[in-house]
Amino acid sequence: MAALLLADDLFLCSCDDSTGRSRLSERATGLGLASAVIGELLLLDKVGIQHGEITVLDDHPPSDPLAHSVLDQLHRERDVRAVRAWLRYLSRDVHELVGQRLVRSGHVRPVRARWRIRARVVYQPVDVNAAAWPAARLATRLIGRQPLDDHDLLLAGLALAIGLEPHILIDT
Repeated sequence: MAALLLADDLFLCSCDDSTGRSRLSERATGLGLASAVIGELLLLDKVGIQHGEITVLDDHPPSDPLAHSVLDQLHRERDVRAVRAWLRYLSRDVHELVGQRLVRSGHVRPVRARWRIRARVVYQPVDVNAAAWPAARLATRLIGRQPLDDHDLLLAGLALAIGLEPHILIDT
């Protein structure tokens, strides 16, 4: 199974494997995905974080358009260094941006769904097994006390931080 980027894995972990509906609040999901996109830049050594501030270390654009866009914004707005400020800013539309990235890669399809009184777009997985893979992989490694690579270590930390552990560690 092809590896996905960190925010893609977290996105799939945070949604129902068949319907695509979010398991968490918009705020928790948004902050988690914003953190994951910044985490992608950390894993690529494009940014560093120290004492709650983010610094661009390498402004050469990454191949992924979303990571490229965020890195450009970080570079342009060098005066804004507080990680909290960036998480608040990015969390506003990161769900849509990561969802669209997963649409382009063929992992999900946008579906109009009604929630209470308003219609919304949910990103329904194309393949239920592929959608469940990030959570299953992480659960297997955690339950088996297997070592985690940097990607899965960040994924586990973010999942815990936003309240996904009951959905990942089912029946443990």
